[in-house]
This record gives sequence, C-alpha cells and structure tokens, in this order.
Amino acid sequence: MVVGQVVIGGITRLTESGLSITEWEPLSGAVYPTSAADWQEEFEKYQASPQYEKIFADISLEDFKFIYFWEWFHRQWARIMGLVFIVGFLIFWRKGYLDRPLMQRLGIVVLLAALAASFGWIMVASGLIDRPWVNAYKLTIHLSLGLTLFSYLLWTTLKVIQPNLPGFPQGAVDKWRWPINIVLILQLILGGIMSGAKAALPYPTWPDMNGEFVPGVLRDASMWTVENMVYYEATLFQPALIQFLHRMTAYTLLIIVLLYLYTAFTRIKSPLLKSTNLLLITLLITQVILGIATVVSSKGQVPVGLGVAHQFVAIGVVAIVVYLNYLLKPGRVLRPVDKMVEKTL
Repeated sequence: MVVGQVVIGGITRLTESGLSITEWEPLSGAVYPTSAADWQEEFEKYQASPQYEKIFADISLEDFKFIYFWEWFHRQWARIMGLVFIVGFLIFWRKGYLDRPLMQRLGIVVLLAALAASFGWIMVASGLIDRPWVNAYKLTIHLSLGLTLFSYLLWTTLKVIQPNLPGFPQGAVDKWRWPINIVLILQLILGGIMSGAKAALPYPTWPDMNGEFVPGVLRDASMWTVENMVYYEATLFQPALIQFLHRMTAYTLLIIVLLYLYTAFTRIKSPLLKSTNLLLITLLITQVILGIATVVSSKGQVPVGLGVAHQFVAIGVVAIVVYLNYLLKPGRVLRPVDKMVEKTL
C-alpha cells in the first residue's frame, strides 16, 4: 500500500491534480462529492486558487472532476492504509505477536507516516497562496519521507521474516555499500526536485541538453544566485542545473554499481547475493532507459505513463538496495567455513 501511495502520488503530480482540493479535512474530506451542488461547491473553492486563476481558468467542471478524483484518491488511499495498519496492529498485539523491539520499530513507522502526511498538506498549501503550483522542494521532502517510510517498513519486514540469514564473507564488497547508498539518496532527491520543477521540459534531448553537454545558462556566472534557485520558474537556470546533476548522478550510480558487481561476482559465491545483484543491475538499467525515454518524450508535457513507470521502478531500486544493505549489514554471524574463506580473501 505504501508503494501504491507513492505511485498514486506520481499520477496526481503529473496530471496537475494536487491542488484540486483546497482544504484538508481528515474525516469529512473522505466523502466523495455526489450531487451537482457538492461538485459546484468544490469547483468554486478551486476557482479561488492561484492555479485556476493563472493556469486553468478555462477548465470545465468535467475536467475538474478528473483532477479532483486523483487528489481525493491519493488522500483516501492514505486513510485506508492507516486503517489497515491500525487493524493489523491491534490484532497482532492482542495475539501477542509483537515483542518490544518490533513495537519500537512500528512506532517509528507511525512517526514516519505522520511526517509524510503532514508534509503532504504543507506541500499542497504551498500552491494555494501565490504560486500556482506546489513547491518543488517541499514536494521532494514529501516524496523522500514516503520512500523513507517504505524503506524502514521493508527493513522491519525483513527483520521479521528473515531474522537469521546465513552469513558469508563480505569484506571485499562491503566497502561499496555506502557509496551506493549515498549516491542513490542524492539521485532520489534530485529526481524529486526535477519532478516538482518540471525540469525535463526545457531540455527534452539526450545524450546532450539541446545540443550542449553543459547548458550555456550554467556557464553564465551571473545566473548562480539563490534567487534563481528559489524562483526556479523565472529562468532556465534551476531546471538546467537539476537535470544536469540528475543525469550525472545517474551515470555515477551506474558506474559504482558495475564496479561493485564485478567485485561481488568474482569474490563471493553466495547464490542469494548473486540473485540480489542480478535484480539490482536489471532494475537499474531499466530505470536508466525509462529516465531517458521520459526526458526525450517531455515535449510540452511530461508523459504520465513514462513518468509513473520511472517512479515505480525507482521504488524497486530502493527496495533491492535496502535488501542488499540487509544482507551486508555489519555484525552478521558467519558460519565457521565462511570465516575461513573470509580470512583467505
């Protein structure tokens, strides 16, 4: 359900639906409009927003119903997800399935979910004052919290279903773990900003950026100002910078993963690690291809299908890296034969 929430959030963003509901009502907001009067009331609230006045002043009521659905569905899915968590928690707690460490980890899950939901509204509110779109940086925080929640929930799940994995010699490959983690986190942050600022639109070409490796606006020293980063819609500087960094970080991540894989495949004979590594490189190459396809297809508008697929596969990459961290986590007890092999390595 967390994966579904992130994907639905991507659709909501790419269809410009995020500002269609201008109020946050935790309980009454779950009721979907049914009557003509209800729809007219919601439409009038939207007509008072900056997005309607500056961008969608010609939108019809039928078109409004489409964008309203995705924002409502995004919020409704979050409500249902919270209900599923609460019901499951109460059942497992009643049956005595939750020990103290697991209770503590589930408490962190609740905290992360609350933070993600709070920043969701902060993000929406940022587009209801002056600027007719959500703030790209607040959107990135919202997305980052969602992916953090997913990662921690996956880690908690692994602690439950695979608590005693057999160890294997990992000294030769463990040094690659943190570089992969750090570069992946940076890439996810850049991807969030790129999505929020629609940075793909000004440069829908690859491998160059409108005929240049480094866009001219980045070579102009006068453009490197805080104002251009804050008011990123006013110039091409921020979109050019974010897309350039997003591309370079993707290449860096791919190179680091290939170096790691070479070491892993030549030094360690663990079938479980081998399967994990094959899935990692498959998902990463797929993600690169989807990223390129999304950029070159972003002519006037970011394609919803490719954009959502790019975001979905990113979740898969995050999942497999989390699992890789779980396999290589410090402190795993090795069997005697493994200790001998590790000493030899």
